[in-house]
Amino acid sequence: MWNEELLLTTATAKRLYREVAAALPVIDFHNHLAAADLAEDRRFGDLCELWVAPDPYKHRAMRICGVPERLITGDAAPEEKFRAWAETLPKLAGNPLYHWAQLELKRVFDIDEALTPATADAIRARANALLARPEFSARNLLKRFNVVYSAPCAALSDRVDFFAEVPGTVPSLRGDDIVAPTREFVRKLAETAGEEIGDYAGFRRAVIKRLDDFHAAGCTIADHALDDGFRYFAVSGAEAAELFETAMSGGLSAGAAAKLASALLDLLIGEYAKRNWMLQLHIGAHRRTSTRLRRAAGAAGGFAGIGHTCDLDSLVRLLDAAECGKHGLPRTVLYTLNPADHAAFAVLAGSFPGDGVRGKVQLGPAWWYCDHLDGMRDQFSKAAAYGVLSQFIGMTTDSRSPLSFVRHEYFRRAFCGWLGELAERGEMPDDAETLRGLVRAVCFENAKQYIGVNCNV
Repeated sequence: MWNEELLLTTATAKRLYREVAAALPVIDFHNHLAAADLAEDRRFGDLCELWVAPDPYKHRAMRICGVPERLITGDAAPEEKFRAWAETLPKLAGNPLYHWAQLELKRVFDIDEALTPATADAIRARANALLARPEFSARNLLKRFNVVYSAPCAALSDRVDFFAEVPGTVPSLRGDDIVAPTREFVRKLAETAGEEIGDYAGFRRAVIKRLDDFHAAGCTIADHALDDGFRYFAVSGAEAAELFETAMSGGLSAGAAAKLASALLDLLIGEYAKRNWMLQLHIGAHRRTSTRLRRAAGAAGGFAGIGHTCDLDSLVRLLDAAECGKHGLPRTVLYTLNPADHAAFAVLAGSFPGDGVRGKVQLGPAWWYCDHLDGMRDQFSKAAAYGVLSQFIGMTTDSRSPLSFVRHEYFRRAFCGWLGELAERGEMPDDAETLRGLVRAVCFENAKQYIGVNCNV
């Protein structure tokens, strides 16, 4: 069943992967791992609990295949949910989940056998027996993938002090609730920051205090979602204060909310640059689709869609305002959920270079619905043709399951496969050291340098 030459279509690709990419450590600069699981070094009692329950990718595929919600996010027993996933997987040829599942079973549990309805119970029993061992705890699972740096998302009002207990793991700030403040969020922020928030000035003080707390906990990355319909407006401090007061007293229209979000983004991006943080902008998700599924499975239940192409004028004005600001534009990674924006973002990245800074703004890795083989190859091609591929910082998982770190292997195989084909067609240098250096840079070294990861590799 398992194919060690997966995605490696040429002799050059096989050499590059085997001799360079395979042994490189993993730097993962954006994921949604449960920080509490890492802090407690959680032990997982069942493969379904670890592998199926936290994964919206799987849930989406199961729904498309007609699996009832009770067997996905409902009250069914773990063995029922696992069998439903085993019924689904053989139907997913062509979907990255098909390869990811093979990699996850092989790399973590050394299971070569295909997951099917006939093998489901035996595979689950074998994996569960291994999960009972201490070496399969949450932290040890990351060690299995040679993860030297991981940055799970945390909200500004979350505790981050326990990250010090988890080697190689630091918080990254997910800042969406800061730019769309509600009274409940402000209440929690005031409690966490130990600050009274009576007006916009108090809100700013509390935000800055918590940014300092995150920085002390090792955070050097902030992430914001600029969803479908994102618009940027230049807003004065006085107008921002008025908008904040209105938000706290009753609510804002969509246009007023966009203006407040713009003002707060300006504030935050300046604070990130001041601290030398990296900014990630995830652009173009259409998150409000099925009201039924939102109620059943929560806001991140695997039912979002791809939005329109980005309003580039708004994105340009946001980046330009930051670059012209007191602290300048931080290192910025642009992700797009709409693959039609790959070329535009790759070109735009070159419009905001840093003086003496390598790849300061860049097209990020193929994200979410784009992180399949075709999406990755398209991203490689656009990053190379419209930018400078040798500065690309590589892959990140954007996932909720520790097993998803196999996506770095999938990415590395895809990159070596693509690069090997170009080299053998004479479209890349026919020079082993040049190719080896490019693989090492894209799969590890660039991310290490860009983020400032301190590891001796």
